[in-house]
Amino acid sequence: MDLDKTNRWLTLIANLGVVFGLFALIVEIRHSSQVAEVSAYQTRISEIQGMSLELALSSDISFILEKYQTKGVDSLSPQEYLRVNAWYQVILRQMQGQYYQYQNGFLERAVVDRTLLDISNGIYQSWEELGLLKSIEIEEWRNEISKTMLGKVNKN
Repeated sequence: MDLDKTNRWLTLIANLGVVFGLFALIVEIRHSSQVAEVSAYQTRISEIQGMSLELALSSDISFILEKYQTKGVDSLSPQEYLRVNAWYQVILRQMQGQYYQYQNGFLERAVVDRTLLDISNGIYQSWEELGLLKSIEIEEWRNEISKTMLGKVNKN
């Protein structure tokens, strides 16, 4: 009789340990998700700040971009073309990375919508002119961009 009672107590303690362990695991997973989300936002902000700082401090890139935007791709020297191409390729990769973060639940839809607005307000045309559209690797992202651009064409 004492052995049976001891076994029941041990089983109860073991079950409570399992429940406590599951609770601790849930708390840890939730915390890890929050850390990942904050990290995604911080990475996004750092990338935007880095590009803005580069543009602010580099007289070369700002001059080249202004030349490209006002006089077109044909006005660029081969070196200038490479720099403009690299600049817009960085933008494409950063936006694609943000979309990937959104797909995985670390950025909100508003970020994607804002990015699509930026793309439709001139970035897409540059990507197209520079032959960068083939660099878009995420099919869903390509489809979102296409729908946005199709919607813009239909509004005009």
